[in-house]
Amino acid sequence: MGYSDFERRLLATYFSVVDGSEHADIYLVQNLPQEVAATLNGVYSRSSKSMRDQFLDRLRQGLEAQGRRLEDLALGQGTTDVLSAVMADKSGQFLKTYAIDHGHNSLREGSVVHLAIERVSQLVTRFVQRERRCSFEESSTRYISFGAETHWRDPDVMAAGGAVAGAYEQVLASTFALYVQASAQLLEHLRRVRPLQAGEKEAAWLRTLKAEAFDAARYLLTPAIFTKWGMVVDARTLCDVVSELRSHGLAEFRLVGERMQQQAERALPTLLQHARPNRFLQTVQHELTAFAAELGVDTAPVHRGPATGHTELLAHDPQLDDRLLASLLFEHSQAPFAELLARVRTLTGGQRQDLLQKLMGARGSHDSWPLALEGAAPFEFEVLLDFGAYRDIGRHRKGFQQQQLLTTTHGFAVPPLLQEAGLAAGYGEVLERAAASQQRVAKDFPLAAGYVTPFAFLQRVRIVFDPRQTAYFIELRSGPEGHFSYRQVALDMLAHVRKVSPLFAQFVRAKEGTAFLGRLDSEMTADERRQRRMQAAGDS
Repeated sequence: MGYSDFERRLLATYFSVVDGSEHADIYLVQNLPQEVAATLNGVYSRSSKSMRDQFLDRLRQGLEAQGRRLEDLALGQGTTDVLSAVMADKSGQFLKTYAIDHGHNSLREGSVVHLAIERVSQLVTRFVQRERRCSFEESSTRYISFGAETHWRDPDVMAAGGAVAGAYEQVLASTFALYVQASAQLLEHLRRVRPLQAGEKEAAWLRTLKAEAFDAARYLLTPAIFTKWGMVVDARTLCDVVSELRSHGLAEFRLVGERMQQQAERALPTLLQHARPNRFLQTVQHELTAFAAELGVDTAPVHRGPATGHTELLAHDPQLDDRLLASLLFEHSQAPFAELLARVRTLTGGQRQDLLQKLMGARGSHDSWPLALEGAAPFEFEVLLDFGAYRDIGRHRKGFQQQQLLTTTHGFAVPPLLQEAGLAAGYGEVLERAAASQQRVAKDFPLAAGYVTPFAFLQRVRIVFDPRQTAYFIELRSGPEGHFSYRQVALDMLAHVRKVSPLFAQFVRAKEGTAFLGRLDSEMTADERRQRRMQAAGDS
C-alpha cells in the first residue's frame, strides 16, 4: 500500500528515502528525538513492518489517544516538538520495560548523545577516555598552548589545609610557571637552530616549531590542568561511564559524572535510570587497594632525578606465524582450523614468504591490515614511560591497557630539546621539588596526588594488543611527526616483534627517519592538501 501525499511529506522530514527499493532499501533516519529513534530500532525484532511504517503507526496511535488524527499535524518546523509530546512517553515506557526492566541493553545503544565536556582535569579525562565504545576529540597539548592558569584543586586536599594543601599548590605554581617560560624559550631556540630554508613554507615551518616546542614543554603540565573534549556515546555506554564516575573516590570524578548524567537526561530521560553509584565498583576498589598493601606491592623504591623508560615483552604467541597464516586461509577453505595449522606447518620458509608477499605487497598506504591477522594470541607488553606520552598511547582503545596509580617514584624523563636549549638544569630542579611535594600529598591523599604528578614522571602500564593492532600501533606511532617518547615505544615494540616473529615483522611499515624533517614534511603536506581543497572550493 502506498503512502498518502501527507504521509509522504511527513516521512520525508525524518527519513531520507520515502519510496524504497525492492532490494537493499537503505535510508537515513534523521531529526527524531533520541528515545523515539531507539524505540523504532528496538521494535524491529518484534514486527515485520519497515521503520517508516512503524513510525507512522506509533505516531497515529499516540495522536488517537489524544483524540486527534495524523492529518491534524501541522507540518513544518515544530513537528519534532509534537513528536516528543506525542511519542516520547510511549517510547520511554517501551524502553523502560524492555531495556531497563527486562535487561535488553542493546536497545540503549540506539540512543546516542553528543556531549561537550569542558574545564575538567586531565586526570578525569584520562579515566573517561579509557572507554572503548565512545568517540572522543580533545584539545591537543601539541597544537594549543595551555597558557592560562586553570587547574583543578581537589576540595578534600584544600579542606585539609596546612602542609598538604601547600604542597599541592607548590607543584601547580612551580611547574606551570616554568611551562610558560619554557614554551617561549624553546620556540625561540628552534627559530635560531632551524631557520626557514628555501622551498619551505613559513606557515608549515612555524607549526612544526611550535609543535616540537610544546611537545617538550608539556612535560611540565600536571593532570590538574583543565582541558576540553567532545564525546559521542550511546546510552548503554554512558550509563556505565556515569556509574564508574559516581562510584569514584575523587570529588571531581563524582561531580563530572553527575553533570554528564543531568545533561544527557535532557535527551535520554528514560535510559540513564541505572546510572548511579555502584557498591560493587566501590568494594572492588577498596578491597584491592587493601590487598595490595597487605602484600607489600602498593609502593616502589623511590628513584630521584632523571630516568629512562623501557619496554618489555611479557608474552606472545609462540605459534604466531602458523596461526596467522592459518587464520588468513580460514575463510577461503572448508577445512577445520587444526588441519589448516598442520598444512601451514609443512610450508617452507620461502613458501611462507611468497604467500605473504603476494598478499601484503598489494597493500596501499592507507589500507588496513587484514582482519584475519587478529587471529593469534596477543602481544603483551609492560612499558615504563612518561605520562605525557601515555596520554596518546591510551587512545589506542582497541586492546587492553592498564595504568598504575600516578606516582613520582620512578623518576622523570628529560626531553632532548630541553637539554639542547640549556633548560635541563632548571627543569630538573623544579621536578625534584615537585616530586617531594607530590609524595607529601600522596601520604594522605593517594588518589588526589595524581593531580600534581607532572607529565614528565614515568608510569608503569601494561598493553595487550593483538597482532593486527600491534602492527597498526607501530606504523602510526613510529611516524617521525609523532611525539619522541611514544615513538620510541613503538620502535621498541617493533624490535621485540622482530626477535620473535621476523616473518610477520618484515611487513610492518615502521618509520625510522629523522623526526624533525618528517614532521615538517607532514605539515607541508597538510598545507598542500589545504590549498587543494581551497582551490577546489574556488573552482566550484
